[in-house]
Amino acid sequence: MPIFAPRRVGLLAGLLAGLLALIMVGCGVKTHPYPESSVLPGPPRRLAQTQDENGQLWLTWLAPTLNMANRPLLTLDHFEVWGSDNPIKGYCDGCPVEFRKLAEVYIKPAPPGLNVHEGPYQWVTKIASDRVYRFKVAGFSDRGAVNPQSWREITVYGQPSPGALPSFAAELEDLAVRLTYSRPRSGQRIEIQKLAPGQNWVSLDTAGSPSGSLVDLNVVYGQTYIYRARLLNELGESFAPGPFAPEQIVKVVDQTPPRPIAFLDASATPQGVSLRWESLALEEEVAGYRVYRRLAGQTTFVLIGDLVAENIFLDSGVKPGETAYYQVTAVDKSPAANESRPSPEASVLTIPEESEPDRPPIIDPGL
Repeated sequence: MPIFAPRRVGLLAGLLAGLLALIMVGCGVKTHPYPESSVLPGPPRRLAQTQDENGQLWLTWLAPTLNMANRPLLTLDHFEVWGSDNPIKGYCDGCPVEFRKLAEVYIKPAPPGLNVHEGPYQWVTKIASDRVYRFKVAGFSDRGAVNPQSWREITVYGQPSPGALPSFAAELEDLAVRLTYSRPRSGQRIEIQKLAPGQNWVSLDTAGSPSGSLVDLNVVYGQTYIYRARLLNELGESFAPGPFAPEQIVKVVDQTPPRPIAFLDASATPQGVSLRWESLALEEEVAGYRVYRRLAGQTTFVLIGDLVAENIFLDSGVKPGETAYYQVTAVDKSPAANESRPSPEASVLTIPEESEPDRPPIIDPGL
């Protein structure tokens, strides 16, 4: 009997330990499934740079929404901005640099229903045109912890302003605006911005338009748009802008005329010249017709009927026996009242007046 006692005691101890573990799990006592470093804020999003012509630099970014385990981020306290200032001469992109802490940017209060305010966030500093700067940004937890892999870096080349854009113009075309500008030199590019009603300034894509001309097709009849443009000196991912050229304001109006009328008939009647032509009543943009007349011996047509509603017209202003020539155009409903090309010409000889026939004198036989 004593030989088996230790084995029984060991078995009983194991059962008690297992039972205790189950009790602890049932009571909610458990370890965190992830290491602390994985629940720290993930990298900032869309870290970008913007310079102005006075050497002012803006770093902008969005807050992370995930932690390093790619799960929703619950808390974020602040960002830190670190930087390194280096001379352009001898600078090496891949070489190590010495960073120092420059600023702390604290999180904005989160909107209802969100854990973290996404931003955007920004930090502003002054840079020189003969220096290269390396900046890095990361988010910190409420305990001041950061994951080494959450840093995002950006390189900024200080550059002089390129100066003013020599020429910039905007011209209305058919449901489009053509923008023309001076072609940038090597190491420069042009930035064109557009302001539409009720919206903010947006940059247009000029990558496929190196010829000094760009057509904006994203316009609507009746709307007024404002355009502005400037030169940018570019080096790497850094852009130093010049001042904006004078703004161009364009109101988009319909410049497309209706199609021309295919046929026109003219016939002489005792009341005048009766005209009939192809009806464009099924084309919604047509507001009416214009009727033109040219008499024999004249070189230009004269308007005799404006915005005629139907495709018929009676011209009673021609003298009997005259030859008249006619053309008809269609006019649309736009404020510009676009007019089609003239119809084919129709001519007619009006009916001459009948003269009284010669009659012999009446002789009274009783005289």
